Amino acid sequence: MSANLSNWRESPHNVWAFHNIDKILPTKVVSTSETEPSPLKANPQSFDGFKIQLGSSPELGLAGYEKYTETDGLVVLHKGKVVHEYYDHGNEPSSRHILMSLTKSVTGLVTGILASQGALDVTKPINHYLPETSSLFANVTIQHCLDMNTGVTFEDGNHEYRAAGGWNPLRGDEPHTTLHAYLTNAEAPTAGPGVGFNYTSLNTDLLGMCLERITGKQLPDLISALLWQPLGAESDAFMPVDGAGSARAAGAFCATVRDLARVGQLVADGGRGIVPASWLEDMQHGGSSSAFAAGSWAPAFTAEFSTLAYRDCWLADSESGICFGLGIHGQMLMVDRVHDVVMAKTSSQANPTDFGAVKLSVRAFKEMTRILLLQS
Repeated sequence: MSANLSNWRESPHNVWAFHNIDKILPTKVVSTSETEPSPLKANPQSFDGFKIQLGSSPELGLAGYEKYTETDGLVVLHKGKVVHEYYDHGNEPSSRHILMSLTKSVTGLVTGILASQGALDVTKPINHYLPETSSLFANVTIQHCLDMNTGVTFEDGNHEYRAAGGWNPLRGDEPHTTLHAYLTNAEAPTAGPGVGFNYTSLNTDLLGMCLERITGKQLPDLISALLWQPLGAESDAFMPVDGAGSARAAGAFCATVRDLARVGQLVADGGRGIVPASWLEDMQHGGSSSAFAAGSWAPAFTAEFSTLAYRDCWLADSESGICFGLGIHGQMLMVDRVHDVVMAKTSSQANPTDFGAVKLSVRAFKEMTRILLLQS
């Protein structure tokens, strides 16, 4: 049985599907510029001394880590140059891989650009811009959505949500068949905004709908104009869309791993006037580590970071200067803003939420950084 709408996220079908989304779902292009892309010059480095371990499991070298985490594509940059590049499972440099929830980090950067332009105020409630939203979001601000601090508890994987976004086949009994209709009628338990970190994709999809309302542009066009073209992406990206042409801001972005690395380098470079430096500083230092520590994700990162928080759709550690975005099945973008190291990774892990693999990837990034600093 080949990959199709009913099984594309399941192993083993996801191995092919994740870099062939446009053959399964309707998509909209995120256009790059016709000018020359920003350069990614090669400067290969040896990682022969690479060694990481998770618990009592065997020690892994770099090749072992790539295999263990079912890596599809991996690009590591140091000072803007490619020091390591790897592909597997039919992927190649031109493959456009779905980023899953790493898309949220792209949405966060676009929100920062619009905020700097005065198009929106992150302190205003969502229903200031989307008055049709349900009472569930009556006192929820854009910043609450950016920080996963809305108080809303929601099951991301429920069928009605996925079917409305075009990610599941319709059964015929769904109350809402478009993302907009689903989001504006959403009901769920809530503890009220500001109570702490609670990861819910609904928050970011609602944010994406808000950005579209404010600008009058569909999200793929918005990302193209504000981020993809200015940063000098090499390839068009694309986003799967629902029946009304809406894309999920929480998980739909599909791009090459090289262009994903370019996003990371943009962050490492302080935004280069594309993303405001003040937004990146807020992303790095403005989050609440105590709010994150009280959430369900904290145990996976306790040994790796001391001041980790979720801010502006990124995980960021104020002390180390490391920030990163994650997506299920092993998508990751890590940036060390102090040492100018970027790791962009796509994967097709069978387990969607393997925090052991996430922890291993964090250690891999730190180990590569250690080796690079010894060589520089």
